[in-house]
Amino acid sequence: MGGVNDTSDGESPPIDQLGSNSEPVHAWVLFFVFGLLIAAHGLYMIVLPTADPQHWRSYTSDADVIAYLADEFRASGGMEIALGALTMLIAVRWFRTGDPWAWLAFWVFPVLFAWGTVTTWAVLLWLVLFLATVGALVATYSQFFRRTTTS
Repeated sequence: MGGVNDTSDGESPPIDQLGSNSEPVHAWVLFFVFGLLIAAHGLYMIVLPTADPQHWRSYTSDADVIAYLADEFRASGGMEIALGALTMLIAVRWFRTGDPWAWLAFWVFPVLFAWGTVTTWAVLLWLVLFLATVGALVATYSQFFRRTTTS
């Protein structure tokens, strides 16, 4: 009674209705790879303090600061793994099938990559990632937001 995708005759909504897609959105692979890379970097951040406990010795000799940095790396790594897993899930399940909210949610990547461009030394890397995500999102707009035809 009054559901979002209800039709007047009780039938399924037309295939070109907002949020439906008859074919997969192939750009999902790009976002899946981003999720995989984010999760891999998170694992690196978790493992680094144990694998190389002297990693921060060139920056400080204060044992408390080193312990703090190790804990921060582990915590950040755990959050990165969660973000990577969530990104992969959204890419495979919702972005691939053309759900508009997934397209909108993935605009977080150009924002993050733009932030990386202006705040780190790796400008070229972040710029390439920014352009790839903006290009993928702009190119797939019509697969997520279609006008329904009324006869």
